[in-house]
Amino acid sequence: MQTRQSNHNRNRPPNIVAIGGGTGLPNLLKGLKAYTPDINISAIVTTFDDGGSSGILRNQLGIPALGDLRRCLTALVPDDQHSHTIAEIFNHRFDPHAGLDRHSLGNLILASLLDKHGDLATAVDSAADILNVQGNVIPVATQPGHLRAQLHDGSWINSETAIDNRTNDNSPVKRIQLQEPVTASPQAIAAIRAADIITAGPGDLYTSIIPNLLPDGIAHAIRNSRANLIFICNIRNKPAETADFNASDHINAFNSYITPRKADTAILNEPTATDPHAIQIDEDTCQIAPKVIVTNLASPTNPQNHDPAKLAKTVLSPILPNPAYPC
Repeated sequence: MQTRQSNHNRNRPPNIVAIGGGTGLPNLLKGLKAYTPDINISAIVTTFDDGGSSGILRNQLGIPALGDLRRCLTALVPDDQHSHTIAEIFNHRFDPHAGLDRHSLGNLILASLLDKHGDLATAVDSAADILNVQGNVIPVATQPGHLRAQLHDGSWINSETAIDNRTNDNSPVKRIQLQEPVTASPQAIAAIRAADIITAGPGDLYTSIIPNLLPDGIAHAIRNSRANLIFICNIRNKPAETADFNASDHINAFNSYITPRKADTAILNEPTATDPHAIQIDEDTCQIAPKVIVTNLASPTNPQNHDPAKLAKTVLSPILPNPAYPC
């Protein structure tokens, strides 16, 4: 098996690039920021959500989705009371009776910065300066894009919201793509090229993780990267997207968008028998990824989600003195 040579120069902190969206990526970022300035963090975030406040702003202003970017920005604020207060203000969502369409204040601030600067990446950098974030938050694309999914029965459904809100009796998702070509942001490509570790996930497979692989240039950059590519599997399946998926199904689906490259490492939570939606680790799992790490990653207060500290320590185990337990 060929060993990849990392970009990492021991004379500088390693570059960690975390790819995803939703609530999974912010959870990882909250854990990773505890290791700054010993690591450099860059989050590449999906911009194709079309529900809620993000969807309203997309329709009204013709801009990419802002909600996942806001969540990642606030996840990387310093751990002091002043910074947390500002983050809470950014995440404040107005009451629907206030006439502001349930917008979060941070989405409105990002939209105003985008209007001022005319470029989403610059707007996000300006918001990062306001929040004093510990890392970089990078939109995967700076132009609007819309998702569509083909089901196994051959039918198509359009929009991230429609994919996300499907019911159990629908045909499973076969593949996902953009309705129109979208070019990746130059900042995202540059971050991948400079990465020592690239993570994908946790998050919804077809609406938070894989959408980041679809803009032109991203999959090519990952294929040619020398970084350790880590796929972080969700704790539970989402019935609307991955009902009855085993761990190998998640990894195979991810790998299919970057072929012939494959994830070098898979990180999996120890499944619990009491959760019918827990992702099971099947025999094929360890045949797909050269290294598979199985450990307890669940939050003690919310076992459906990853614990940020446990997850970050496991991701960084190759460069930390106390490694995680491999399976």
